Amino acid sequence: MQEAYEYAAPQRETFFEYVPGQEKNTDLFDDTAINGLQTFANRMQKAIVPPWQQWSLMVPGAEVENEDAEVKYRGKQMPLSEALKEVNDLVFDYIHRSNFSSRAYESFIDLGISTGTLTCEYNKDRDELLFNAVPLPQLFLSSGPNGEVSDHWREHDVELGLLLRMWPDAQLDDKTKQDIAKKPGSKVGVIEGAIYHEGEYYYVVILAKSKKIIFSQDEGEVGPFISFRGMVVPGEVYGRGPIMQVLTSIKTLNVINEFELTSAALAASGAWTGRDDGIFDPYNIQVIPGMIIPVSTNETGNPTIAALPMNFDHRADQVLAEKLEKNINRALFAEPLGSIDDPTKTLGEIQIRYQMHLEDAGAFFARLQTELVERVMKRVVYVLQKEGVIPPLVLDGKDVKIKHTSPIARVMDTEDIQNLQTAIQATSMLGEEAVMATYNIEKVGPYIAKKQGIDPELLYTDAERAQMKEQMAQAAQAMAEQEGG
Repeated sequence: MQEAYEYAAPQRETFFEYVPGQEKNTDLFDDTAINGLQTFANRMQKAIVPPWQQWSLMVPGAEVENEDAEVKYRGKQMPLSEALKEVNDLVFDYIHRSNFSSRAYESFIDLGISTGTLTCEYNKDRDELLFNAVPLPQLFLSSGPNGEVSDHWREHDVELGLLLRMWPDAQLDDKTKQDIAKKPGSKVGVIEGAIYHEGEYYYVVILAKSKKIIFSQDEGEVGPFISFRGMVVPGEVYGRGPIMQVLTSIKTLNVINEFELTSAALAASGAWTGRDDGIFDPYNIQVIPGMIIPVSTNETGNPTIAALPMNFDHRADQVLAEKLEKNINRALFAEPLGSIDDPTKTLGEIQIRYQMHLEDAGAFFARLQTELVERVMKRVVYVLQKEGVIPPLVLDGKDVKIKHTSPIARVMDTEDIQNLQTAIQATSMLGEEAVMATYNIEKVGPYIAKKQGIDPELLYTDAERAQMKEQMAQAAQAMAEQEGG
């Protein structure tokens, strides 16, 4: 992990102690991985949790028979789906007012290397959610029985003056209080833990030196730490991101660029041979513009100083470097449709390439939907329920489930819609009666709308559709009677 950070995210490498402001990328000669990782984080955020958009929707679960059943919410009777829509709007209002977008980007940087981790808390004084991206070197993770990330431990230093601001209810001894008063700027080691036990998480804060617990509380079914991974090797708890998978290419490209720079320096200044003949001193001479070098002879056949013949062929290095750059960018989803310098592509070719890109990364995105999106939603809902902001909800898929509406989820839903259209077109070859006998046309429209993530307020309820159907039947009957009369 440390090596991956050094090559792809040197500024975030904190496995060892650094002086604030210290330069960390002195041995890098290529920034393809650095730029690619930043592009990767941007694309992940845009595809999964885009800022200022609702990337998830709470809808009635699988065991709810009537989605239009009336429930009481905020003193009003309304359909269940409409009540969940209002709760969903409130949840995302808190998310959008928080620092989630900025912290998510930082965690996606860690995801590109191994594992991203966010924390989610609630600030009562300011009535807002607080997110934090936990640096990977501070984390100690343990795995659950099914390979999921279970317990979290975090060891880091905190200024004494910030202890009570971070944990207002912390129980501090007299010595710690005296240290806070005398030297609030000094730092103390703190260990945070979120331990899963019998279906619930327990959160503790421990002073590392004294081993004293200064704060603890029950966190329910979802702890404050949310860790997510793109790819995991069986038997390991930490993820292996795309940077790890192409680390060999990154290191090779760095060496090639180092050689290229060395070759360029030699080509610009040259390399020289000199004969020590008592007049010319080859040990102290410097070849610089405008300098006169004293020599014993300038004969062409036997000069005192002569340029060293060089024969560099950069073409092979350039071909290999381009191949490695494409390999790195492909692993980081930096160029899913090819380079911008490639020949112009048709719209159909772009759509096919993008679809193939999603198929190649399907498992990667599916894991993130589960480990990141669903856990963030469950944690936010739990925190807001605990504070009485929203009514009690159980996001277990039975009563209430999460419908993913992020751009990547909508693309996957679009494929379902395309399959439906293809099936209807194939059935239509047998005639219109075959289509009417095979598909419930009344449900096709709502199905497509839900797949596209359309706001439920724009859709007719079952009761409204039944009323419209009855009105249409009455109008048809009245027209028939008028024509018969």
